[in-house]
This record gives sequence, C-alpha cells and structure tokens, in this order.
Amino acid sequence: MFMAATVLTAFVLAAASSQATTYRLEHVPVIEQIPFTTYKRVTETQFVEETITRHETVWETERRERRFTVARQVPETSYTEHRYTVQRPVEETVYQDTSFNVTRRVPETTEREERHLVTRQVMETQERQVLETRRVPVQETTMEERVHMVNRPVTNFVEQVVERGQYVNQVQAAPGQTYSRLAWHRANYIDPATGESRWRIPGFYWTDMQGPTQHTVNRVFQPNPVLETVPVTTTVQERRVEQIPVTRTTFRDEQVVRTEQVQVPRVIQEEVVRRIPVTTYREIVERVEQQTPFTVRRMVTEERVERIPVTTFRTVLEERVEPYEVQVARVVPVTRTVQRPVTVTNWVPHTYMMEQRRMEVRRIPIVPVETQETPIARPTVDPADQIPMFPE
Repeated sequence: MFMAATVLTAFVLAAASSQATTYRLEHVPVIEQIPFTTYKRVTETQFVEETITRHETVWETERRERRFTVARQVPETSYTEHRYTVQRPVEETVYQDTSFNVTRRVPETTEREERHLVTRQVMETQERQVLETRRVPVQETTMEERVHMVNRPVTNFVEQVVERGQYVNQVQAAPGQTYSRLAWHRANYIDPATGESRWRIPGFYWTDMQGPTQHTVNRVFQPNPVLETVPVTTTVQERRVEQIPVTRTTFRDEQVVRTEQVQVPRVIQEEVVRRIPVTTYREIVERVEQQTPFTVRRMVTEERVERIPVTTFRTVLEERVEPYEVQVARVVPVTRTVQRPVTVTNWVPHTYMMEQRRMEVRRIPIVPVETQETPIARPTVDPADQIPMFPE
C-alpha cells in the first residue's frame, strides 16, 4: 500500500513538472512623465497708507508802530550881487578875390576816305550724276532635320530609414557637497558605525555635513528611426529628330544712278570805300571869377552884474510815528496721509512635465518545443506575468 502511494505521488509530480511554465527575464525600457515643480521669485511693489504728523512753521503778519524823532532841514534863500568883467568874441566876414583860369579842350571831328580790295567767297550750285552699287538682302527658308538628345526624368520610390528623434529633458540628481563644521552635541549620542548609544562630554565637535542635493536638467537626444519611402528622380537620355526651319540670307548687287546738287565755292574781289571819322582837340582858356569869404574874430570887453542866490538851512526837530509789519513764526501740527512703497517677494510655483527613462525586468514565458507542435495544448499567457519583478 505504501509503495503504491509512493508511485502515485511520483507520477503526479512528473505530470505537474511537465505542465509548469518556464519564464525568462527581459529588460524593457519604460518612459514615464514625472511632474517637476520649481518656484520662481516674483517681486511686487505695494503701497501702504500711513498717517504722518509733522510740525510745520506758519508765518503770520503782525502790524506794529514805532516812534522816532527826525531832524528836518528848512532851506532859507537870500540874494547877493556879483560884478565881473567878461570878454565877448565878435566875428566879422571879409571877402577876398580868388579868381583863376581854366583850360578846356574842345573836340572837333572830321571824316576821311579809305579804299581797299576785299576777297569774298561765293558759293555756286552745280548738278552731277552719281552711280551707286547696293547689296539687296534676299531671304530663303528651308526645312532641315536636326537630331538632339533629351533627358527625360524617371521617378523611383526607395525605402530608407530616417532618424526622427528629438531632444528631451533629463533630470540628474547630484549629491550635495560634504563639508565639516563645528556643531553642538549633547552627552548621549548614537554611534553611526555600531548603532549603540554612548556618552561623552557635551560641547562643540567637528561634524561632517552634506549640502542639499543639486538637480540638473540636461538635454538628451532620444533616437526614433522611422522607415520612409523616398522618391528618387533620375534622368534617361532619349534621341529625338525634329524638323527645324532654317532661314538663309543672300545679297544681290543693284546699280542705282542718282543726281545730286553740289555747292562749289568761287572767290571774287571787290573794292570797298570806308569813311573813317578823325577827332582833333583844341584848347580854350576861360577866366573864372571867385570871391572867397574869410571870418575874422575880435574880443570885446563887457561888465556884467549877476544876482547869486545863497541858500542856508535851519534844523527843525519833528516826532513821527511809522507803522511796520513783522513776520511772526508759529509752529502748527499738520497730519497727512501718505502712501509708502513696500516691496513684497512671493514664490510662485511652476510645474512642468519631464520624461524619465528607466529599465524594468519582466517575465516572458518560454513555450517548449513539444507544445509548439501541438497548438491545442499551448498554454495562454497570464497578464499577471507581465508585472515587473524588480522595478528600478
């Protein structure tokens, strides 16, 4: 009985092992969209109302009076006689004879004859016959065959792989810089090497510190090969024969007789009589009478009496009252409302999507060869098998 159970168990295990599915591990790239948030510093200027009380100086005008004594000068005029002798100039006009002679030239004009020969050119018109030979063009058109080569375009379609990749943003995290600084430590601390709690004297100790992680965004080219059909145009030479009209021009000689008029010069002599005016001058003496006046000045003595006013001043004292204005300063409190500019800084979040590429390990079922021969017994792929075992 025990032997039968053992054989049955071995048979069941063999059947289970023959129906079990074998998997293989395959690395599959996965691209995920990860939101990345950055903060931008925005500075704004706001106005805040404030009430300010200031003491201002107000000037007021005050009228006052002042009394003073003024000494005024009163003038008194009296006359005195003053006799003196003066010499007055007297002018007299005397005439003197200053006559003189003037010599004047009087022109006289006479004429005389002058004879001489003059050679003059005269143009005469004569006719003569001229014989000319002209070349007249004659055109003839004939048809000729002309052979030439023509390039005909032929288009073929060729498949080729074209790179359609693009640049994507890739974020790389770099650990912060490690540095040492003095830090306060308590008496009890945890040993990082062993994890045990220990005791020491509290105080400042050199401690290894690490700065914040630096994130760097790099532009990485992501390839994307695409199979495209590209037209390629080539040229094929063909021979063509065309009928082309050809025009030939020949020249024929013709003689033409024409009559033309010719101007022939001829020289003749003529006697010319010319009357030339001759001018002569004759001197005439004339007497010019002239009386020149001269002024003679002589001094005449005279006695004169002049009344001279003499002014004397007498001092008189007077009391006067003069009003005047005085500017008095008074301090008055003034309350005003002003707007004071205040700068406010805010951090505004800005979120954008970044592509991150990672590798996943997936289980791919391996179908045995015997199962491939019998498609009825082929096992189906479980969707749960596509779940990555070791996500990165």
